[in-house]
Amino acid sequence: MQITIDRSGRIVVPKQVRDRFHLIAGTALELEVESDGIRIRPVDQEPSLLRKQGVLIHHGPEPVDLDIAGFVNRDRSNRDSDLVAEEPPE
Repeated sequence: MQITIDRSGRIVVPKQVRDRFHLIAGTALELEVESDGIRIRPVDQEPSLLRKQGVLIHHGPEPVDLDIAGFVNRDRSNRDSDLVAEEPPE
């Protein structure tokens, strides 16, 4: 993805990138200078869904655009199938 620096030295983060990383006005970004370029990333941003002891936990500041109940039910179903062996045919 290519973007351009304006006359004042500003860059615009494309909307699809802002949406993907939940960037809103006032979000603090960290700029790191590397040997082959620069990296810009949100400061102290963690994923909104984390797996703790095998269970997905939402702790993000913004609601996610996801059917959480359906996601959790599918995850539980997958775990149940792994725990319960199918009975052999008679």
